Amino acid sequence: MLIRFRVQNFLSFKDEVEFSMIPGRTRIHPNHIVSGGTGRNAVNLLRAGVVYGANASGKSNLIKAISFAKRFILRGVKAGKKLPFRPFKLDASFAKRPTKFEFEIRQNGTDYLYGFEIDNDVVIEEWLHQIKKTTTVKIFERITNAKRKAIVTFDNIKYADGQNEDFLKLVALGTRPNQLFLNESIDSNVEYFKDVFSWFENLAIIYPESRSDLDLDISNENTIATVDYLEKSGTGVCGFGLQKVSPEVELPEGLLDAILEELKPGDETSIMERVRGQRYLLKKDKQGKVEMSKFMLKHKVGNSQEEIFFDTEEESDGTIRLMDLLPIVTSPQDTSKVYVIDELDRSLHPNLSYDLIQDFLSQDSHNQILVTTHDANLLSFDLLRRDEIWFVEKDQGGATSLYSLEEFTPRYDKNIRRGYLKGRFGAIPMIGKKTF
Repeated sequence: MLIRFRVQNFLSFKDEVEFSMIPGRTRIHPNHIVSGGTGRNAVNLLRAGVVYGANASGKSNLIKAISFAKRFILRGVKAGKKLPFRPFKLDASFAKRPTKFEFEIRQNGTDYLYGFEIDNDVVIEEWLHQIKKTTTVKIFERITNAKRKAIVTFDNIKYADGQNEDFLKLVALGTRPNQLFLNESIDSNVEYFKDVFSWFENLAIIYPESRSDLDLDISNENTIATVDYLEKSGTGVCGFGLQKVSPEVELPEGLLDAILEELKPGDETSIMERVRGQRYLLKKDKQGKVEMSKFMLKHKVGNSQEEIFFDTEEESDGTIRLMDLLPIVTSPQDTSKVYVIDELDRSLHPNLSYDLIQDFLSQDSHNQILVTTHDANLLSFDLLRRDEIWFVEKDQGGATSLYSLEEFTPRYDKNIRRGYLKGRFGAIPMIGKKTF
């Protein structure tokens, strides 16, 4: 689970801003809180954060910051390459300052603090601490010295033997100046930090153009649940199926060749054609013969019992967007997965956005969502807590600030939606002195 996220000197974020999933003093919707366990210092966590702001205020930059950090942690960069440094540009002095990313996370019952600072050339600093009740305990800290060498120090690691400790130090010595030690350790099969790395692997980031991967096994529970949800949402979908198609016709030659080279006789794989968003199931039998099927959605013809199949390219943008968002309510509820969604309301009717959040929050789950949206229909205390509502706003210097509704004191009988649209909380478009 996500506890807090901080970012500094990235895109429109100039000074450090913090997004937190720690509950405030609000008492409504106690079922939105995941208990941190017993004890005076146990940290409970919220399951949702909904971020509002005017166009170009920095909402999407919050998502981009999380996405950038995830990508850099998981993939890194090649040796000798520059880092994709993207500092705040409206103050020239910040071009020479580092960019900072820091996450507080909960993974398998343990709380961690992980972060790093970079510039265009090197990882300047990197740190991993375990968060205890009253303090943090260092696991590793890394600096890149003036000679461009990564110096990593360790603490509180239980080594199986001396060779393991020697190997860990060797991995640290081999860490490139433009590479994170966390990434390097995983590449070298170091076990100690896999929990932290796997948290970022399971972090799901959904942009308006993202396409979710469905398991195309007809009996798969998640796929069945997805199509059932589409049906009850009034999309006209009443089922799904697989239709045999020619792989040579459906897929670009280079893509097909690459897939077939990896696919062994007797294997099957689900793939997505990224340009058109089509989903396919590709099988190779023991004799090497290839068979491909396309995922299709079923519709009824008028009021009759006749049914016809549509491929996803023929569906509305709203149906496709809803299908791509549905993993937040159809995926297993015991995974503690974090879903970060940019522009939740893109192509969705406000009632669907509301129902989607409501259905997510009604689950007995440790999964979390962080979404950006313009949909003021969600601004209701019937749906959300004050500490689940966030705003972003740019100052006159073009820097984005981030703050929670918890910092204000609206009464519970107040119309929070009306207050927002009137500008009480900022984070709305303005032309001159006119607010909308």
